[in-house]
Amino acid sequence: MVVSQPTLKEEIIARLRARPGGMTDAELAIATGKLHQQINQRCRQMESIGVLTRDRSSGIIVNRLRGQEASPPRQVVLPRPVPNSERSWDWEGNVQAVLCRWLEEQGWRLLQVADTATKQQGTDVVAERAGQRLHVEVKGYPSKAYADPRRAGEVKPTPPTLQAKHWYADALVKVLRLREKHSGDQVAMAFPDAPRYRSLLAETAGTLRTMRIDVFLVTVDGYVGLWEVTNG
Repeated sequence: MVVSQPTLKEEIIARLRARPGGMTDAELAIATGKLHQQINQRCRQMESIGVLTRDRSSGIIVNRLRGQEASPPRQVVLPRPVPNSERSWDWEGNVQAVLCRWLEEQGWRLLQVADTATKQQGTDVVAERAGQRLHVEVKGYPSKAYADPRRAGEVKPTPPTLQAKHWYADALVKVLRLREKHSGDQVAMAFPDAPRYRSLLAETAGTLRTMRIDVFLVTVDGYVGLWEVTNG
């Protein structure tokens, strides 16, 4: 006797029936053993035909079957990014990982964490505490050599100090857009604690103060400090 395997749609429905509070795409991917992209595409299709809803109100999409929308919202706990020991401490992904750990220690709940290794689009970190939302743009410090193993041994033509200036400018533009979009929220930038970034922060201190932009600096030993615009 041949037993047919359930379709992905049927698996998703079964998982959501067991979890009335809903599940994110990432949770469904883990539960079903499918790729995140497969879950995302199928859930969007199921939403279009009225099988489920995709609630975006909490800052992260939660899938629920039709008729379960009235269930009390559950707290979605995102996995904290793990530092990559094969990369330098000031690589963007490691700066983000240390910052996320520190935010959780300070009572923040992570709502969104972008995958920096794959250059995922969107705000790098979104967190919430006591009804206040925080949006953070994270940057690392440029290395002299290429990270791509295929270009191992090659030296970048742009000096790290100049590239850091470009990265800083990019981060500043992004947080200014976040300030415009989320006028009542906290917005911030996060960098490794490097002299070049400190000098750039000092040069733009007036703008940071006026636009209410916070800055987190991450040290080589994993300490996170809030940069004060008054003293640089």
